[in-house]
Amino acid sequence: NCLTTENMKQTVFALAIIFALAACSKQEKYASADEMVENALKEVKLITADELHELMNGEEVYTLIDVRQPEEHYPGFIPGSINIPRGSLEFNIADSVFWENVGLYMPLREEKIVVYDQKGKRGILAAQTLRKLGYLNVLALKEGWKRWELTYPDIYEKSLEKLGGGNHEAPKPGGGC
Repeated sequence: NCLTTENMKQTVFALAIIFALAACSKQEKYASADEMVENALKEVKLITADELHELMNGEEVYTLIDVRQPEEHYPGFIPGSINIPRGSLEFNIADSVFWENVGLYMPLREEKIVVYDQKGKRGILAAQTLRKLGYLNVLALKEGWKRWELTYPDIYEKSLEKLGGGNHEAPKPGGGC
């Protein structure tokens, strides 16, 4: 009787380990980046250009992050946004030294964060990443900078001097998300 109980315990323990390993090793695989973005939209909320404009004119505390590369950001960006390229977002979002260096306070995990990119897809993935890092109120700008630029063509800032001088032109339209 003891032997049977001991065997049962070992079997249950072995099955628990197998299930735990199977669950931990399950990583979603995607056929394309577009499929990855579609999956991210299951948990990411979008904000329209009009809703962002309203937020900017309101009293609510929020952080606006442009996840494009600096050469995309400086020729034209939404006022009040901070440029944190997608590739360094995970490392800078909770780095107090980074925020101190840019002269802004580090957003709290429960505060509203809006992210945007050129056309919307990188912004969606960035918002998903922030959610996975524990940020609770993250939105991605629907259709990104391009939608903002079309909706509010006169509401933007630029810092061409950050690209090495004021005589640079904006990058030619092309790749990117």
